[in-house]
Amino acid sequence: MRSEKGWGSMRGGALNGADGALDSLVVLVAENLGYACRRVPGDVMLLEGANRLHVSMRNLRQLARLVPRDDWPALVSDHVTTIVTAIEEPLDLSDFELAQHLLRTRIYPAEADNGVLAARPFAPGLIEAVVVDTPTTVRTVTVEEMDGWPVSGDALFMLGRANVRADGPLQVDDSELGGVPVAVLHGWSFYTATHLAWLEEYVDIGPYGALVAAPSRGLIMAHAIRPRAGYRGTVEAARELQAQAHQAYEDGPGSLSPHLFWWRTGELTLLETRYDGDALVLPRDFLQVLTTLTAES
Repeated sequence: MRSEKGWGSMRGGALNGADGALDSLVVLVAENLGYACRRVPGDVMLLEGANRLHVSMRNLRQLARLVPRDDWPALVSDHVTTIVTAIEEPLDLSDFELAQHLLRTRIYPAEADNGVLAARPFAPGLIEAVVVDTPTTVRTVTVEEMDGWPVSGDALFMLGRANVRADGPLQVDDSELGGVPVAVLHGWSFYTATHLAWLEEYVDIGPYGALVAAPSRGLIMAHAIRPRAGYRGTVEAARELQAQAHQAYEDGPGSLSPHLFWWRTGELTLLETRYDGDALVLPRDFLQVLTTLTAES
């Protein structure tokens, strides 16, 4: 699906004074579920009871930004209860014939890999994990569970990706950032970033690839690199995308990466940018490509 849409309409509103209220709501819900609750390093609330589990307060604040304050009690109750239920009432995944239809692959920050997940590298700083998608929760699959199935390894990831594709395409908005044309791919899905694996089906990408950002689970921004834009045009696109990626990463929900990537033939290369004053400095190998573009334009 493709449409014209301004970028500003996709941005969340401000969230002021949230920490204390959300903390209190998490404690209240946790205690009602039989769990003690305390803050631990990493912006996390630790719930201790029948099990030990973590609630990311950063992600909860991002979710709260999307709803009126009066809806926070219901939001927190649903969020915490879903996490607890997923732990206390695990799915029986022994029957692969039934489980295979629930499988998806989801992109997570690399730090989410605790060593037991059925996961593989997706891009610098990101992993692709096999998950089980049910009407009430999404949970990761472990290597032990995967090893008990007749399909594993790359074939299992292919199945998960195929199920994501079968769920339907993303919304695509042709937008502009500071006068730079950008394709904004989004959807109310945990699997939006997985669609980066077939980005060329959404965006007309030439031989020089595209600048790409995947700041959160529901958002992809892409700018196809064109010779006619020249050096300055591509640098300006990188600057605008980098700034928006940082902001969208902070806004969430489901923050993935604040960084800028170079998409070429299905591969994502991290562009290790830095600022020299107000000027965005791009890596040398990428600048060499831009020099070639300038010569051709």
